[in-house]
Amino acid sequence: MDDLILGLLILSPMTGYELQQFIRQNLALICSHSAGSVQTSLNKLYKDGKITATETIQGKRRTKTFFITDAGRAAFEAWVAQPMQADKVKNMELSRLFFLGLAKPEERTASIRDYIRQMEEIKGVLSAIRQRFCQIQEANLPSGTDWPQVLRFQKYTIDYGIAAAEFEREWYGRLLCELEEEK
Repeated sequence: MDDLILGLLILSPMTGYELQQFIRQNLALICSHSAGSVQTSLNKLYKDGKITATETIQGKRRTKTFFITDAGRAAFEAWVAQPMQADKVKNMELSRLFFLGLAKPEERTASIRDYIRQMEEIKGVLSAIRQRFCQIQEANLPSGTDWPQVLRFQKYTIDYGIAAAEFEREWYGRLLCELEEEK
């Protein structure tokens, strides 16, 4: 969560609420978007000197906007420059598939049907994010950032998620057909 927040703050200063909402709307499939997770990370990053904050008061409402520091930028740059780790990607739901033979046949098919439904929902969510993403690309963005490159790799992430959801939906669909043919 820390590195994700640092990256978002490189793109634009945000409040804790804005960070939480951005994560909920765009990155919920990658990480937790709970207020507690975001706040815990912000507190740690602030304590470590990787972010700073300014407070403003509007009426009775106090707003804290977070900014990345040079130390935070250096930490983020060190993290993002590391090679991606294939062994860090885990799908704990595969453990359920591993043991699905211990379930009753009707529970197996019901579980797989529901998983297929979830993959269809995920694909829909990611497609909506891709649509919002295309609107962002057309908007006037602040200068100082190589936006074409930033947006290029964000699009790759969305496209990967859609392709992965399609793959899982098709794979589990074939499994479901196989199990139903056994009946």
